[in-house]
Amino acid sequence: MKNAEEYLLKGLKEGRESAFRELFDKYYHRLFCIARQYLQDDFTAETIVGDLFYHLWETRKSLCIQTSLNAYLVRSIRNYCFNYLQKNYVKKEVNLQGVSPLFFVTDEYPLGVLLEKELVEKVRDEIEKLPAETRRVFILSRIEELTNPEIAERIGISVNTVKYHIKQALSLLRISLKDYMVMIVCVFDFF
Repeated sequence: MKNAEEYLLKGLKEGRESAFRELFDKYYHRLFCIARQYLQDDFTAETIVGDLFYHLWETRKSLCIQTSLNAYLVRSIRNYCFNYLQKNYVKKEVNLQGVSPLFFVTDEYPLGVLLEKELVEKVRDEIEKLPAETRRVFILSRIEELTNPEIAERIGISVNTVKYHIKQALSLLRISLKDYMVMIVCVFDFF
């Protein structure tokens, strides 16, 4: 297997179209299935996979793969999908209420279940790192779904202070979770 990957990479770097065709034939379907899981759109998935293969051909001479070819391609297609989703993401407030299942979280896709668990754990960890009062207001707002006046009355602060804490929490979470934003869009109900 390792020798076959090395052969394909060597042929690709040398510009042999036969090596590129073999690489394409061997990995296209797998990469397409991964892209479709993330994007939920066959046409876009095909386009993204095509872009990845085009990029491989264009950068073949400078290509430096430290892992297995399969791992490199899977990571690359995932990154292409995340970049696509991020470019098309309309920024809205993070609403942590109502976790909806990821489109690829089923018994067929155990990786999706693991990713969702990792993301939920990461979000909880970051919420725990918020300043105490900000964390309390944020939890009452986004998890317990209290209105701003209800939170103000319960804690004994003004509505404007509640708004400040929510804004502060969202700002801090956006910074600390920036690497996870595409997954958050997929997992949490933002709209």
